[in-house]
Amino acid sequence: MDDLDWAWQEMALKVRLSEIDGDAFESFFAAIAKAAWGDDFQATIPMGSRGDLKCDGYRRSEGRVFQLYGPRYGQAKVDDALKKIDEDFRGAKAHWGSQMRSWTFVAGLYASRTPSEILLSVADLDTKLGVPAKVWSRDDIIALAKTLSSEDRRRLLGAPPQRADMVRHVTYENIGRALTYVRGHQADSDLAPVSLPPPIDVKAQYNLLSAPAKRFLSVGQTGAAHVQRYLSDQVDPSEAQRMADGFSTRYKAVVAEGAEPDAAFGAMVGYAGGGSTDMAREAAALAVVAHFFSTCEIFDRPPADWQPAT
Repeated sequence: MDDLDWAWQEMALKVRLSEIDGDAFESFFAAIAKAAWGDDFQATIPMGSRGDLKCDGYRRSEGRVFQLYGPRYGQAKVDDALKKIDEDFRGAKAHWGSQMRSWTFVAGLYASRTPSEILLSVADLDTKLGVPAKVWSRDDIIALAKTLSSEDRRRLLGAPPQRADMVRHVTYENIGRALTYVRGHQADSDLAPVSLPPPIDVKAQYNLLSAPAKRFLSVGQTGAAHVQRYLSDQVDPSEAQRMADGFSTRYKAVVAEGAEPDAAFGAMVGYAGGGSTDMAREAAALAVVAHFFSTCEIFDRPPADWQPAT
């Protein structure tokens, strides 16, 4: 189950890192670093006119000063980033002296793509200041999160809903409506394999979804029929179509941004109200995504003559 837990948590983590910036980015990184390194890591806060001494976090055993950069939407303004690197690296050197044995610039940039100018600037200052330095991307934060204990990962990132969770009270917050109680038949074991209905399985294969993503989709199918029933019961008959249009529009935007299949699946779960450690919201989100996957509002419908590879 830990592999499935991590597949869900990695998906949620990518969504979370794409949504947060500024102080929220700093706080989230600090929470992961503290869980990974314990008392060896300390986040900092600004104090008066001296600020934070050009340090957002410090790992004592390595003498490593972390500086965080979380621009909105992960879009770097390169000139601003270069100015920040120069001021913060030089400032940290002045404030920390021999206590700083390495410096790391943690950049929350879109798709973990770091502009060459940033890498070159850090390498240049590494040489000039005589302090080993590196740039971390979102991928490095994800790699650090993967080292956490299963308990810490569940605490920070949640865990995948199981079929039993489809019967709980869930919400549909991200698109503005609440779902009612979702009840259904439970399988004997949450660990038992579940087969997707043939048309859904073919569509999942056509869209190149991974085995973990297909597993999550199969769990979501347990609640998908209840989502359909809820939508059918709405007083406003256009409600279901508005929701479908909203999901379709969001999916197209995610794909246009270059998201690969599993990343797009995670983005849809996040859009439906996931991305938290609240199991009720996660279960609702997964059920809603499974419903819109089956009705073809999200992901491509395979051509009629398409056959999966054998």
